[in-house]
Formats: sequence, structure tokens, C-alpha cells
Amino acid sequence: MRARGLLVSVATVALLASACGSAGQPSASAPATRSLGGMAGMAHMSPDEMAAMSGPSGPARMICSDEIGSAVRRTFALPRRPSTTRSWSASDLTFACTYRLPGGALRITVQDAPDATTGRPYFRRLRSGLAGATPIHGVQALGLPAFETPSGEVAFLKDGKTLRVDASDLPRSALPTGFTRQQAAYGVAASVIACWTE
Repeated sequence: MRARGLLVSVATVALLASACGSAGQPSASAPATRSLGGMAGMAHMSPDEMAAMSGPSGPARMICSDEIGSAVRRTFALPRRPSTTRSWSASDLTFACTYRLPGGALRITVQDAPDATTGRPYFRRLRSGLAGATPIHGVQALGLPAFETPSGEVAFLKDGKTLRVDASDLPRSALPTGFTRQQAAYGVAASVIACWTE
């Protein structure tokens, strides 16, 4: 039953993700990144320090793009694209986009590690810190390390970046017909992964 629901989500996502733009093209409303303003002193900076200084990457900013906003709207059968709030934490390289849905919020975050070496430990810590986190296996994992929680969170690790979609705040009435919180979160996460892969 669960696998069938997730496969339905994947099929839906394939349609939703067809409008993806380039991963490096943020929406017009995405936050501007700060210019590094020269190379002086950068030779001694770690990849994490350089990433924090330049702001979220194009793939991270995509979670608040028009394409993903439209995917959220279609997934939840909303009359219009929901409003969002976004934030960037330079201390832990996390970009967050919260979609305001009727009755609750859908929160999408990307821990924007610059490479797999620094990204993998974050993903593992996140998985071990969330109650009831269980791996997603087979085709539903989209070929990536992934897990879900009973409360309605899913996370994927791709190219060192941890994508986390949290639908735990949503009431049942806000979910797509026949979907659990995990399936709704999975559908949105898979649309982001599809855009990252294009």
C-alpha cells in the first residue's frame, strides 16, 4: 500500500517537474547572494566558509522558485501558488522556504554543503536525531540516500546537499485526497530532486 502510494507520487511528480527551469536559475523573488568582492584572503577559507559568505547556491534557492511553488500548488490542489517566507543561516549553511498552506505550513530546507564529504555527516546526524526515521528503499529512494519519519518528514541526500521536506504541521484536511503526510512531503521532495537532476 505504501509503495503504491509513493509510486503514484512519483508519477505525479514527473508531470509536475516537467516545467523545471535550470537549477542555477532562481526565481525573481529569490534572495540575492553577496558578492565575494575579490580573492584576497579567500585562499585560507574552507569550502564551508566560502559557501556561507556567498549565500545559498542555485540548487538550494530552487526550493522557493516559481517551479517548485507551482508543484506545491498542484500537489495540494490550491487555487493559487501559496505565499512563502525564506531564510538563510550562514552558520549551518541552511536555506529554508516555508509555504503557507490552509491550516498549516509546509517547510522545505536545504543544508547547502559545498560537497559530499561535508554533506554526508549532516544527513546522518539529521536521520539519527529524528524520532522514528526509517530509510526509503528501492525505486522510491530515486537512487539516493533517503529517509522518512512517521510525523511526515522526508529527506534526500544529493551531491552533498540534504533536502528536507516537513509536512508534519499540516492537518489532514490540507493533504491531497488519499495522501498521508509522508506521501505529500515525498511528492514535493521528488519534484525538487527532478529539477536538480535536469
